[in-house]
Amino acid sequence: MVMEGTALYRVAGVSAWVAVVAFIVSGITIGLFFGGFGQFWGPINDIATSITMFALILPLLAVDRMAGEQAMPWLRVVTVAAIAGALLIATGLILLVVGVIDLQTSFVTFGIGVVPVLVWMGALIVLALPMDVLPPIVGWTAALTLGLIGVAVATSLVTTGPLLWVAGFVVAAGFVLCWSSLAMSLLRSASAG
Repeated sequence: MVMEGTALYRVAGVSAWVAVVAFIVSGITIGLFFGGFGQFWGPINDIATSITMFALILPLLAVDRMAGEQAMPWLRVVTVAAIAGALLIATGLILLVVGVIDLQTSFVTFGIGVVPVLVWMGALIVLALPMDVLPPIVGWTAALTLGLIGVAVATSLVTTGPLLWVAGFVVAAGFVLCWSSLAMSLLRSASAG
């Protein structure tokens, strides 16, 4: 059964908020883990990150539906790849927590999976700014987040100290802003429909 657009946007908006909350929990727990507050925070971080990735799947589908024929076929390719990437990240982290794979393998699954998710965020910029499928705030926050990732990567080449922690925090704030703006946009679309 195919979900009606309005219902999909509503459920996807709520799911995007779940992703935001899970991502914040993930950020706090990874900080506690690396801050020396206990090894048990690592698996909690992994589960929270898995929840984040699972929760992004409905917003991915909703954005694809919103764009319709305007962005086909390129957006469908990006959407399918991003869903596969989110599932790879989430599954890899769950397999790490239950002991099926080791940490190094989870780095591989995360690294491969995150690329199409970031490409999808790049697609949000195109859909929001030149194409006007999404509100401009979604495009601007996606662009900001991707730019901040670039700054964080450049920072990691120079230092692993406190400056990198600050860069990581700022990147995390970018994701929260982007996904929050997407959540509000989806819920607004559900109300308008």
